Amino acid sequence: MQILKIPWLGHSTENKKIECYSVTINSQGTRLASGGLDGYIRIWDTNTINSFFKMSEKPYNKSKKSTTNNNPTTTSDLDNASDLPDKSLRRPMCSMSRHNGVVTSLKFSPDGRWLASGSDDKIVLIWEKDDTQRPNSFGVEQEDLEHWTVRKRLVAHDNDIQDICWSPDGNLLVTVGLDRSIIIWNALTFERIKRYDIHQSMVKGIVFDPANKFFATASDDRTVRIFRYYKKLNEYNNYEFQMEHIVMDPFKKSPLTSYFRRMSWSPDGQHIAVPNATNGPVPSVAIVNRGNWGSDVSLIGHEAPVEVCSFSPRLFQIESKKDDDKFQTILATGGQDNTLAIWSTSKSKPIVVLSEIVQGAITDICWMPNGETLYFSSLDGSITCIKFENKELGEVVSEELIDQQLNRYGADRESTILPESVEQLRLEENSKDARALAIRKMMSMEPKKPTTATASTTTTKIQAPVNTATPTLIPSKTIDASRLRKQTITITKSGKKKVAPLLVSSSKPTTNIAPIQATKKRKLQSISKISQPTYILPRNGLSTSVCGIKKRESTTQSSTTLEEDNDNDDIGTTTNGIQDDVQLSEQALKRQKNRQKRKYFESKYPSSFKFVSNLPENLFVNNALQNLEINKIYKAYADNKDITTELSTGSSIDFDEDLIFSVVFAKSNYKQPKNSVLGEESKDLVSTIEVRNGKPWHEDPKENDRDFDDPTKVIVYTNEGEKRKFTLFFPFRIQQVLPIIDESTQDLKYYVLCSFNGSLQIISAKTGKFFCPTIEIFENVIFMKYYNSNLLIMTSLGLFYGWKFLNNQLKIYMNKVSIAAVLNLIELESKVTKVLTPNVKSIEISSDGTPYVLTDVSNDIYGYSLDLKCWIKVTDSWYYNVTADETTKTNSQNFNKILHRSKLGFENEKLTKKINTYDFGNSNNLLRKVMIERNKEMIEMI
Repeated sequence: MQILKIPWLGHSTENKKIECYSVTINSQGTRLASGGLDGYIRIWDTNTINSFFKMSEKPYNKSKKSTTNNNPTTTSDLDNASDLPDKSLRRPMCSMSRHNGVVTSLKFSPDGRWLASGSDDKIVLIWEKDDTQRPNSFGVEQEDLEHWTVRKRLVAHDNDIQDICWSPDGNLLVTVGLDRSIIIWNALTFERIKRYDIHQSMVKGIVFDPANKFFATASDDRTVRIFRYYKKLNEYNNYEFQMEHIVMDPFKKSPLTSYFRRMSWSPDGQHIAVPNATNGPVPSVAIVNRGNWGSDVSLIGHEAPVEVCSFSPRLFQIESKKDDDKFQTILATGGQDNTLAIWSTSKSKPIVVLSEIVQGAITDICWMPNGETLYFSSLDGSITCIKFENKELGEVVSEELIDQQLNRYGADRESTILPESVEQLRLEENSKDARALAIRKMMSMEPKKPTTATASTTTTKIQAPVNTATPTLIPSKTIDASRLRKQTITITKSGKKKVAPLLVSSSKPTTNIAPIQATKKRKLQSISKISQPTYILPRNGLSTSVCGIKKRESTTQSSTTLEEDNDNDDIGTTTNGIQDDVQLSEQALKRQKNRQKRKYFESKYPSSFKFVSNLPENLFVNNALQNLEINKIYKAYADNKDITTELSTGSSIDFDEDLIFSVVFAKSNYKQPKNSVLGEESKDLVSTIEVRNGKPWHEDPKENDRDFDDPTKVIVYTNEGEKRKFTLFFPFRIQQVLPIIDESTQDLKYYVLCSFNGSLQIISAKTGKFFCPTIEIFENVIFMKYYNSNLLIMTSLGLFYGWKFLNNQLKIYMNKVSIAAVLNLIELESKVTKVLTPNVKSIEISSDGTPYVLTDVSNDIYGYSLDLKCWIKVTDSWYYNVTADETTKTNSQNFNKILHRSKLGFENEKLTKKINTYDFGNSNNLLRKVMIERNKEMIEMI
């Protein structure tokens, strides 16, 4: 083993060293990239570095090393050697400084074309080598030997980016950071696919499974989350992501002082090395097993928290006394104790421990593709190289054998969601069609006996599968033509022969494999995720496309303007659910509970209807929209500074719904009609209804919590000697009460009781008898109004229902009429990023029971026509340019109210110059006259 420290290899200035945070090597092993505190990305030529290793291997240099107490090789004695490259080449090939902060993470794509860099400026840059010739720059002593240019800027994170990782096939890119976000990008188009904010704290590590089935993330919430992903069938580059498992045990006491949690997945796919774990009071590296995701093995030896782990990309064959071959994987670990340890799965102790070779914590480790040379960066600004002698770690195993190991986990199958189980492996082993194997593995056409593939899951050794058949190339003459379907030959008009292509799957299968193929097909069909619909449902549910609350998006601002900009609801969980596997702290559980409670309130009490609802206004709280408005006001007075990330997430709930509606009161003034028989005159009375809600009942029948005191009690009083008229009991909890008074006689006739789940019960105000059966709406009712024998209600989804009282009967005249048509009609400002519907400013009921609607975006008044079965524009605010100052009244008192509010809103917007108005002069008398006449015509049609 040789250790090489080159003074110019690292990040430094003339006076001091600069902290280096990340290193990475391309797949060809020709370029080394590093990033650090200075914000620069440097590209190094590994051939130049390797030339120093060649000089140190010469006999003269070896003897000199032996007299210097085995100190690491430096360039002080090699500068004048003739075999070394010229001093002008002993520098970075390129230095780039496009980031506005510290470069915290670097990763080459699997094909080596792209270089992804992350920084604390919240931006990911995608670099590509530019081979075009460039003129020399002014004032530059030494031009860069090669040029790299930025192809894409990925902007989605709200805080520092801590780690980056490419999928093994190069189709996905995942970035994590201090904003708790896991953002998945399409590595072909660099568009954002998903964003998950499921970690409770900062995410500091990401690693992909070499079999291309999983990826894992590590966070300061002391968990490692395993995600499964796969391509959707028949959809190009469309992926499905699911939560597979959460590992917690090794990290329950892990310190939060580490800056990175850089994990590594073994090249055979069996283990994940996770740093910053603990084993009792000492720091350790946890080894997580694939499949059951257990963590029984810990690597103990470091004296301070470990921040980075890195497996060698190759397997090594070691000598064994037995006949079977053994393979080992090599792991390098480093951290805050300035020590690098090299571990092997064949030994319980480290192979070598290198201490005091750097003066700062080790921040990143990367291996050359050959698996025998590694580079690691340190906070002292240096990049150290370690090279193992040939066969020092064992015989390097071929990449074909590694592929065979990964194929056990389905690495050769691009789209599958079958679990990695014994049944799957047995299904594949039984599929032994000679022709299929000849095509897939190029094996002999003679049928061979199935061999058993064994693999040890211990952390000390890896046993390779027994290879009983040597792959050989088969001449085409040996293929039995009678077993293949013949190709179709047609003659074209020009006389040429046209041969139809023959698919491999179209050849005639043998009879002995037909049952196996049918079994596999049935197993695939039993999984519902394979059958994908051709249509896309709305993210907020099917109801939003029917009666909808519209959500508009714009590309002019960042997508993080609103709080809930993630895809947490789309991700799957384990069989028992996350709550069964995760033990969260009390504060985390409280935040999670408040977050769910806030979502519940936002769906049940939409903020768009807070001005027209009969319910308390504090129920209609939307923190995301409040933060949006606060940010807009702040940007107007703070030089366009965006404080979206600094706003409150609104996780605290200051009110309790059960407490607010524990007691509901409703008073109504009415006149008792005179009794001509008894000679009594009419009296002015006050009726009071008091609702005492019982505690909410569990829907689960196993929860036997129903007592005699649970029912909701309804008590009706009058001011006539404070007499209690009657008392009723209901099995549901009542949210609001609406008294119904006859307009002609001013007599109180009915009470409408509305429950939390949309149950309407109409009772007689005199006797308490039921007027009709319970009406079930199954939606939260937020608006109720009675006028001219018409009862109009609106639900939280914006649906109107209307009933008419006729001769002691109830007849419906409006059924599920959506207000979404009015709200979606209004054109919103394109500068607003995500606006849930406009606020409904006022709703009044017309003489025929239909609603008049006024919003805060437009001063137009809309109404619903029972004859036309659609929404109509009752008044156009454009005519207020000439009629706003004039008093226009109609016979409808309710319409006069909403008309007054509409004109008042127009005048306010006119004064604040939010709208443009006409300046009528002598030449526009005709326009003024026509506008007045047309406005009167619209009013008369009401």
